[in-house]
Formats: sequence, C-alpha cells, structure tokens
Amino acid sequence: MENRINLNLINTLILLKKYRSMRTVAKVLGKSESAVSKDLAKLRGEFSEQLFVKTQNGFEPTHYLSQIYQELESAYLQLVSVVNKPIEFQPHLYQELITIAIVDPEYDLIVSRLYPKLAALFPLAKLNFITWGPDSAENLIQGNIDCGIHLQNEHVSKDIYQKTLKVDQIVAAVHKRYEVGDWDEIKTLPFAFIDVSGWNEFSYRFQEVLPKKHREDISYGVRVDKLRSALQIAANSKVAIQSPTRYLNDEFSIIAYPQGVSFDIAYSFYCLQTERHSPLMQILNRLIRECYQ
Repeated sequence: MENRINLNLINTLILLKKYRSMRTVAKVLGKSESAVSKDLAKLRGEFSEQLFVKTQNGFEPTHYLSQIYQELESAYLQLVSVVNKPIEFQPHLYQELITIAIVDPEYDLIVSRLYPKLAALFPLAKLNFITWGPDSAENLIQGNIDCGIHLQNEHVSKDIYQKTLKVDQIVAAVHKRYEVGDWDEIKTLPFAFIDVSGWNEFSYRFQEVLPKKHREDISYGVRVDKLRSALQIAANSKVAIQSPTRYLNDEFSIIAYPQGVSFDIAYSFYCLQTERHSPLMQILNRLIRECYQ
C-alpha cells in the first residue's frame, strides 16, 4: 500500500514527543487541540504500530516510536532542509551558451541594448542572438533556445510562457511626399505586406481588425519578410505599409483605419513554462524588460 505521510504530520509527531502535551503542541502550531488530536489520529493510521501512550506525565512514546524516532527525525530535518534550501545561482560564474531568438524588426534595436547588459552580468557565458524563424518555437520547447522576443501570439503552444514587454499599435502609413490624407485614398495604393515568422504566416491579422465591409479594401503589391525592406520601399515608392508606430519616422503620414478601429499588438518575452521561475530566466526576463523601458 502506498504511503503518503504529510510532512506536517511528522512535525506534529516530533513536537508531541518533545513536549508530551497536546495543549503545548497546539499552541506551538497555532492550532486547536482538536485539530492536533485529528492529526494524531491520521498518524496512527499511517504507521503499523501505536506511537504514543497517554500517561499521567503526558504522552509517552511507545517502544516502537523510540526505536525509529532518531532515524525518522533525521530524515524529516534533512528533507525540510532540502525543500527550504535556496537555489544558488552566480551569473558571473555561468559558462553555458545563452541563446536568444528575436523577431526580425526588433533584432537590431534590442541586440545593441541587450548585449552590454548580458556581457556585464555573464562575463564567462557565450551569447548567441538569432533571428526568430519558422522553427524557433519548437526549438524553444526542445531546449535549443533559452528565451525569445516576439509579438504576443495566442496560437503558440501552451508550453511556452509569454509576458508582455511593450504595447504598441500597427498603423497604415504612406510617405508624406504623396500627400495621402485618408483611408479612401490609401486603400487605392498597393501595400507592402510584411510576413512575420511565427505570427502572421497563415493570415494577415488586419483582416481580423478591420470592419467586415472594409476587409477587401487593400491588397498587396509586394510581400517581404523584413520590415526594414518594407520601410525602404515605402520611402522610395508610392506604396503604403502597415507598421508598428515605433518603426515609423516623421517622414510618414499615419492614416486612420475606418470607423476608428485600432490594431493593438504587444511585444512579449517568451520562454518555457517550466523554466520561467529559474534564476537564469528571471535575470534574462529582467534585462530584456529593461531594454523596453
């Protein structure tokens, strides 16, 4: 029969042997005497022998308990010590490879800010910054990538933890030299569509945001998988783009979506659910978050 003795019950046993008084044990534990009595009844059910005998001097351990007590107490104290022992982590001694996958538009912005922080805190570690690709989510799950930065995505595996770093909006924009002023004008232009690996390969999310009657308003003239290229095309040709506001400079006019709709997005920290509380991941999360402040 499987034995599932509660550690708290063992603690009650140890205290009762020490004080011999149920009232005293109740006071130490902050419980009622009836609660301690119930714990003692549970203990009797877990052991094959009687543990205490009530005498005029209080609760006396039986011969059986006296024989096993030293080993029982030692095992209890050792287990409590293991459970309560803090996990030691020394970043300055960490020598493993740290791999971080970053969605393409954020890559240059973040690497230049993040590298000095990581190099200062992890002087012995090898740092590997890669662009988020089609296999990055699976590589994260397999442990080949430590963490990542990407747009928040409700479709990724639940094994992956996401935590918002920054909120932004995707807007429609066109270069100011073309003097486009509203949606009716911009929808007649070809758009540069941007494929973002791990986010919109299978559908363009603006179709979920625009009012139904406007979902066929725009179509692409060119598709790219680099935001930088889309911005260059839009800067040199009469082509519209949809881009997060953080990448647009003053040369672009932002055109409001019809009926006042907004296209909100969030940049998120990605890691395995099972690793989110590890000391390494806590530090990486903090340093990456500082890059967005």
